[in-house]
Amino acid sequence: MAVLRQPITAVVITFWFFFWVLNALDKFFARQDLGFVRWWGNHRVEKFTMYFEKLMWSPEYIKATLIFAGIVEFAAAGFFVVAGFRLVQGKPGVAYRTDLAITASIVVFLGFIIFDVIVGDRAELLEHSTYIGVLLVSFLAVAAESFFQHLRDLDSTSGLKKGPAGES
Repeated sequence: MAVLRQPITAVVITFWFFFWVLNALDKFFARQDLGFVRWWGNHRVEKFTMYFEKLMWSPEYIKATLIFAGIVEFAAAGFFVVAGFRLVQGKPGVAYRTDLAITASIVVFLGFIIFDVIVGDRAELLEHSTYIGVLLVSFLAVAAESFFQHLRDLDSTSGLKKGPAGES
């Protein structure tokens, strides 16, 4: 099974997929009773009301802004879905697709960071900057696993003759 050959990549893909999906859902369901669970989440309407007041923007666009952010986050999750399908199917290019997903995620966070600076929310700025750092570590982990997997594949196909005790 291809997932077992690249467990670090599988964990990275799974983590960031769920991160983006749940964060996007938070834009739509925060502080709502869904019947089977009370979704607490972050009360973004309050935060964005404060932001829009600082920017002297009409609060009527808050909901649209949150919907847009949620859609962007679902799109980021979609990149990880593509990488995950390639991994599960054992197709080549998993590291490349994962790199694209990580890059897309960094771009999303850069957009959030720009907004954080404009509205002066230093706590959110620190949080979003930290996520970029974690994404860079994710990138390095996937790259290292891919590199060492490539070395293992080369070794297994190198044609080295093993002796009777498994020695070359």
